[in-house]
Amino acid sequence: MRGGCKTIIHGLHATLDLHPDWVVLQVDIQNKFNTISREALFHELCAVIGSLDQLFPFVHSFYACHSPLYFSHSSSEDEVSLLSSESGTRQGDPLDGALFALAHLRALRITASEHPLCLFSSLADDTHIVGPPMAVIPTFHTLEGHLSAVGLTVQPTKCAAWSPSELLSSLSLPPGFLLPSARLRVLGPPIGSDSFQASFVRDALEVDVSTVHQLPLLEDLQIAFGFLSRCYAQRLGYLLRTTPPLLALMSTYAWFDDTLLHIVETLMG
Repeated sequence: MRGGCKTIIHGLHATLDLHPDWVVLQVDIQNKFNTISREALFHELCAVIGSLDQLFPFVHSFYACHSPLYFSHSSSEDEVSLLSSESGTRQGDPLDGALFALAHLRALRITASEHPLCLFSSLADDTHIVGPPMAVIPTFHTLEGHLSAVGLTVQPTKCAAWSPSELLSSLSLPPGFLLPSARLRVLGPPIGSDSFQASFVRDALEVDVSTVHQLPLLEDLQIAFGFLSRCYAQRLGYLLRTTPPLLALMSTYAWFDDTLLHIVETLMG
């Protein structure tokens, strides 16, 4: 989906604005690309309606057999260990993201059908469950079971829960879940109280702008413009496009625009 990150972030903002008493659970998967079941990948690839199933013979030829991995703690050839890679996708495979998504999607779809009160969004393994307080925890445990069926394990210490309301304290969250009091980061940008979002954006802009001021020191003007347009402007633009417009940040937005204009004028001489 084009603009998937922005769609997820703004969707979460809109949902929590409509249902301020709901809870969002942020679910993280441990070592996802190395542990997902290859049998699940084959099954889902064959089940896809359309031309994607024609990739099965190609994918099967790469993943049907176990592959050797050579591992060593030192540069000595005498201390090399041989490991057998029997699950997951291979590093460098251009299809690994799509293959992972197919098997992961199965777990999400089954869970969603069993828990219609909750909403789901996911990018790679960054999954969010949003719903009424009493529904999100059973939904999480159901998803955990379906993920296990395809070889995936939830990592509770990297999971988090947040709500605009004060209902989190009454929930029986799984052990290890983080409980940020007024904030949550979703695919980079913040979701939380207006004060937290304003502080986060202001700090991010100040850090990056301090680096942008160093660009005129580069000898190559083309490289300097490349860093400005392809790195800093893109990254900061993404942050601004995925954060709701806040009155507390109006002066910060103007300062950011003036700073970029000044840098461009400096580079132009």
